[in-house]
Amino acid sequence: MVMLRQCINFHVSNVRRKVDRAALGASSALYLGKELGPLSQLHHGVKGTVYAVDSRTLYLHDFHYDGAGPAAYFYVGSSKSPSAAGAIRLRDERGGGSPLRRYRGEGLTLSLPDGKTLRDVTWFSVWCDEYSVNFGSVSIPANFEYPKPAKLSALRGVHAVSSDPVVVVDAQTLLIPNFSYDGEAPDAKFWVGRGEKPSPQGIRIPDENGKETPLRKYDKKTIVLTLPGELTVFDIGHFAVWCEAFTVNFGHIPLPRSQLSNVPPSLKMLGVSPQSRNKELAEGAAPARPGVRPTPPRRSKPIARLDATTYRPSRLGAGPLVALLEQADPHSHHRRANNYSPFPDQLLANPKTQSKDQYRQRDGIQNGSNEQEERYKNQQNIDYAQGVNHRQHEQSQQTENENYRRQQLQNLYHKELLDRQNQELLYQQQLYEQQRRAYEQELQNQQYLRQPEPYRYQLLPYAFGTSQGQRDNHEAPGVVTIQRSIDLDPVTGSRPQ
Repeated sequence: MVMLRQCINFHVSNVRRKVDRAALGASSALYLGKELGPLSQLHHGVKGTVYAVDSRTLYLHDFHYDGAGPAAYFYVGSSKSPSAAGAIRLRDERGGGSPLRRYRGEGLTLSLPDGKTLRDVTWFSVWCDEYSVNFGSVSIPANFEYPKPAKLSALRGVHAVSSDPVVVVDAQTLLIPNFSYDGEAPDAKFWVGRGEKPSPQGIRIPDENGKETPLRKYDKKTIVLTLPGELTVFDIGHFAVWCEAFTVNFGHIPLPRSQLSNVPPSLKMLGVSPQSRNKELAEGAAPARPGVRPTPPRRSKPIARLDATTYRPSRLGAGPLVALLEQADPHSHHRRANNYSPFPDQLLANPKTQSKDQYRQRDGIQNGSNEQEERYKNQQNIDYAQGVNHRQHEQSQQTENENYRRQQLQNLYHKELLDRQNQELLYQQQLYEQQRRAYEQELQNQQYLRQPEPYRYQLLPYAFGTSQGQRDNHEAPGVVTIQRSIDLDPVTGSRPQ
């Protein structure tokens, strides 16, 4: 029953997650970065739109080129217009340095050399080295604000939830430095949704390992989270640690749209990675060179060679089986299958030649064997009756075990139900205790503010003298005066201890 309930909850949660993601939706416009502008269409059908991905990465969207140029390459430079003077050649999207191939509306990423950023260049061009001709280019403005990660506020909440400021690395990646959580909540998840505050209408996102199980304990661990599918930071308004079972917010931060307007695009959504080689290069295959015949792949050797295990003698009547049959058996009753005459020891003697003593001996043996057989039958009956009783006992014991197991399952189900109710009551009690302590503290602060200063009472001086005149005269010489100041509690009127 417990397993059935867990399966039902699992399927319900999956259906709810799919519905929530469909309701949350994703942005219809594909975010490719900050647009620099379209390429000028000068020669060989060059066209496309150039976007800035980050400080040193460009993305060409819907790029066309007929591939007929003799030595066309991607170039950037710092001069006023595209030229060969001071220009820097870029590697293609595969990391190669060969002349450009033919492109038909493809998307590709290009990276600037190490030490160079988009602020160091003023143009990007498809340039022909052989004829020094610009096939198409786009200008890069001075002091260009390229996309960069955005730093947000830090997480703070209950269950020891805390972190350093959260960083939006790109449109689908969140970096949470020094994240902490005590792991004591039953169903805590990473949570995103619309609006500035979390609610049950949000969706859970996988943890740093790609799992959607309840969060474990974290102690100042830096983690990286990726939004699922095509969901981006532009589709959500907050990030939180949320208890899905009790719908409680353990801590959240808003994702203001103004701070996320210039974050880098997600390379996963672009479908490419900067300066990545193709599959053949990644697997170690060398690129084909003109005039060189490609080497065929080596055939892998089998791990082991299996031979036939059935014994087949080279000629009939030879081999270990024949030698085994030809060995002499010490048993006197052994004979070959082609010998039809039994051995003499197997033949009975002629009964007519036996004496009376032999007959009596034989009858005694038969009578003894009959008594022994009778005792054996009686023992079998007893054993049968005991076996029946034993089977009945086993059946009754099995029935009792089954009833006990069912009772244990029912008790376990009730215990789990009570534990969950107790956890909910305990959580509500903790919230009530927090509210009560806050209210008591507020009352104490208000009472302390309204409390007047304690009254100070001064005893009259008393003089010790020898005569009445000296008692009345306080300034007479030789008089000793004792004076004390006592603070009395204005509430009880008693002296403090």
